[in-house]
Amino acid sequence: MKYLIGIIIATFSFFFSVDDTAEDAIAALKQGKVTDLVKLFDEKVSIKLVNQEDVLSKSQAEANIKAFFEKHPVKDFKSSHASGQTKSTAMQYITGTLETANGKFRVSILIRRNLISQFRIENDNE
Repeated sequence: MKYLIGIIIATFSFFFSVDDTAEDAIAALKQGKVTDLVKLFDEKVSIKLVNQEDVLSKSQAEANIKAFFEKHPVKDFKSSHASGQTKSTAMQYITGTLETANGKFRVSILIRRNLISQFRIENDNE
């Protein structure tokens, strides 16, 4: 019985932590906190920052995003869509608009297994 309860608790905590990752990512983007955002990254993450795209380590990603935020100071982030995770894949997708001192950018984030595996900032062509 204790074993069954342990499995149930572990399962529920896993699924709820994916939502926490999304909420934490949105909060970090709203405040322009690179360190808080990078804590949510997988060890290797696919990054696109406008015209620069690569698969980077956590530390490389942090340096690149920090440089981007220094060049484009964050004013706000508005999430336009945050999908719920699926049981089979435990994935979640977030899209939104990053408002900076130099204009607006589209942001998309893919979360797998409670970690950000893809992070994209693209020009907002509205």
